[in-house]
Amino acid sequence: MTIKKANLYSFLGIFVIITILIMNISLPLEAKELVNLPDIEKNDNDLITALMGRKAIREFVPESIPLADLAAILWAGCGVKEPKVDIVTHATRTIPSAMGVYPIAVYIFAVQVEGLAPGVYRYMPEEHALQEISSENVKDVLSKIINQRAVQNASVVFLLVFDQGKSSRMNEKFAYLEAGEVVQNISLMAVDRGLGGYVIGSYRQEKITEILHKENIVPVVLMAIGKPLS
Repeated sequence: MTIKKANLYSFLGIFVIITILIMNISLPLEAKELVNLPDIEKNDNDLITALMGRKAIREFVPESIPLADLAAILWAGCGVKEPKVDIVTHATRTIPSAMGVYPIAVYIFAVQVEGLAPGVYRYMPEEHALQEISSENVKDVLSKIINQRAVQNASVVFLLVFDQGKSSRMNEKFAYLEAGEVVQNISLMAVDRGLGGYVIGSYRQEKITEILHKENIVPVVLMAIGKPLS
């Protein structure tokens, strides 16, 4: 047998073995019966209604929203449910946080909110209040951060940042999970209030740091909220 034939037979043998292995791996496991779940009753339950109504809204009516709606959305995002009892018991918020650190801070760019001057604010959950960060023309500020026309008609743009100064290696990985929980609560409360919104994935991070005048923060999520156009 020549060397060429030997190599050919070796190649064919390896090919057959690999083919058999692939076929065996791809064979479906024994089919199991499906367990049918009860149908979801799409009734007037507030949570179910909000979940059914939640969708990305990118076109807004350029109108103001009530301050009470903004307050409800902020509280839903990361507000305090129960007051702090003692130095051991952490305040219970609407979202959990590893070791009660709460490294996610919520800022808003208030464009059109009744009873609130346009500007950049930070939400203070413990006081359920807003702290003004900048009174610069908020639309100009947003144009430096986001290049999207839809944002200009939004009533409020929410910004979630990861405050690295409040975190440690142990709970840093949980910060982004916490941000997701905050965004979900904001989305659902916005729907409950007849509003809509969408998450913004493209923004200029360096401009955010510059506008907030705060170092050691990492922007995580931007979300525009307003009255749906249709």
